[in-house]
Amino acid sequence: MRGDNRWISIRLANGEHYTIFERGDRDSRRFLLTPASQNQDEADIEFYHHASGASKPIRIGVIKFENLPAGDVELLLEAKLAFKGNLSVTVRHEASGRVENLKMQVPGVGIQGSSSKGVLRSRVGLRWFLGVLYVALGLAIAFWLVRLVTDWGEHELLPPPISRSAAELSVI
Repeated sequence: MRGDNRWISIRLANGEHYTIFERGDRDSRRFLLTPASQNQDEADIEFYHHASGASKPIRIGVIKFENLPAGDVELLLEAKLAFKGNLSVTVRHEASGRVENLKMQVPGVGIQGSSSKGVLRSRVGLRWFLGVLYVALGLAIAFWLVRLVTDWGEHELLPPPISRSAAELSVI
């Protein structure tokens, strides 16, 4: 598999990375793992995230199997990647019935499976909204102070104008 599509991988005994999920994958995978050497009594299964533009993968978790029985050992790895970036891994040793579980959040995946750019965009929108709200509050306080100092809108009512009747006007 091509390295630029790699997203989640495990590290093999020789140091190479084996891809278990590529970018855009959202389902489950099953792998049968065998130890690198005969009569190996422990196995460390390390999980790595390959971020876009990063030079090296980032280790995001490890499952340790210790005290494995002698002889041929096979471990069944079941990995499930949910839409929200939650990775659930179960490793089983069928012969002994041992099970190890690991749950982790894949870095850079937001609540709705968006990248961190989407989260950044929503933060900028929130900052803009709070800035507008702050300016509006400042204008409201300034308006209130002007009304308070100048008694604007607090004037006494003027008496109604004197009206003269038509008879009074003819006398003049």
